[in-house]
Amino acid sequence: MTRTLRTVALAAAILASALPITATAAPASAERSRAAQPLNWVALGDSYSADVMVPPWDAPADSDGCGRSGYSWEAMLARDLNAAHPGWVNRTDVTCGGATVARGVLGPQPAGVLFGPPANGKDHGGWTTKPPQIDALDAGTDVVTVGIGGNDFGFGEILNNCLAIGAEQTLPVKYCKTYYESEEGQHWLNERWQIVEDSLQALLADIHSRAPEAKVFLLGYPAIVPSAFGCSYGNFHQLGTIRLHNDAPYLDSLQQQLNQKISDAAGENQATYVDTYTSSEGHGVCAHGTDRWMYGVFSNLVMPPGVDKPADPAQYQCAARDQVPALLPKGEACTFVHPNYYGALNQRNEAEAAFQAAGLTP
Repeated sequence: MTRTLRTVALAAAILASALPITATAAPASAERSRAAQPLNWVALGDSYSADVMVPPWDAPADSDGCGRSGYSWEAMLARDLNAAHPGWVNRTDVTCGGATVARGVLGPQPAGVLFGPPANGKDHGGWTTKPPQIDALDAGTDVVTVGIGGNDFGFGEILNNCLAIGAEQTLPVKYCKTYYESEEGQHWLNERWQIVEDSLQALLADIHSRAPEAKVFLLGYPAIVPSAFGCSYGNFHQLGTIRLHNDAPYLDSLQQQLNQKISDAAGENQATYVDTYTSSEGHGVCAHGTDRWMYGVFSNLVMPPGVDKPADPAQYQCAARDQVPALLPKGEACTFVHPNYYGALNQRNEAEAAFQAAGLTP
C-alpha cells in the first residue's frame, strides 16, 4: 500500500500485533491414561497467543522480544490441567509477538518484526532472530494449538492507517472505510486475503506432516470493537482517532472475515476451530472494569490476581510515548488493542472447552 501517513506519528511507531468452539470439533476420544507420560502440547502463534500485554512475562520471553506471558491462555490452561491431574500436559510454548506464518511459524522471525514487552520495540533490546516455531513439532506431538493470521492480513497496519486518516482535520470528514473500498485499498485487501488463505493451508499441511497423530486447534481472534457504543473519539485508551460510527464497525467486519477464513481453513484440514469472538462480544476496548477484555491503543496494564506491578514502570514504555507524552501518562503501556488478563482468561476458557470436547482433559 502506498498511502503516506501524514498524521498521528504514534501510529507508525507502534508495532501491531497483529490482528473461536464451533464447527469441525474433533470427536471425543476415549480417556487416555496420563500415568505413563504427559500429553505433549506445542503452542504456536502471534502476540494474541503469547498474550504479550499480560504481565508478568516468562523467561526468556521477558528479554527475547517474544513477550510470552506467564498468564497467557496457554500457561493458565496448562497449570489448571496439571493441577487437576499432575503431569497431564507437557507444554512447549514458542508463540511470539509479531509472528506471521512465513516469518515466525514456518520460517525464522527476524528481530525487526518482534513485538514483545518489556522493551516493547523501543530498541529491540538486543533481540536476535528466532528459529521457526514449527521446528518444535515432531512425531511425538499430541496437541498443537495455533493462533495466527492477524499479522499476515496486516490488521495492525490497517489500524495504523485508520488512526492517521481519522486524525485528519479536514472537511468533508475522511473515513478509513472509504479508502479500503477504493480501487487501491480493495486491491491491497485482496492481496492480503490471498496471503492469509495460502499461508494457513501451507501451515496446516506442514503441521500434519510433522505431527501426523496430533489434534490441531486453530484459535480465532477475540472481539475488539463490535460496536461504537461507549467509545469516545480521541480517547487513546480506546480507539484513539479511529472514526467510530463508520470505521469501527468496518474494522469489526474485517475481523469477522479473518476469523471466517481461519475457521474455513480448519474445516478443510482436519483441525478444530476455537471461537473466542462470540463469547467476547461486548467486552472490547469500550467496555469498563472487568467487563473490558481488550486494551485500547494505550492503557494502564491490568494485572492478574495476586500479581503486582514492578517498581519500575518504564519497562512498559515504547518509542511512541516520547512523541505523545500528553496522551500517554507515565506508567502506561503501548498496548495497541491486545487482550488483557480477562481476555486471556476467556481464551483459556474457550480452549479448555475445545480440549474437553476432544477428550483431552482429565
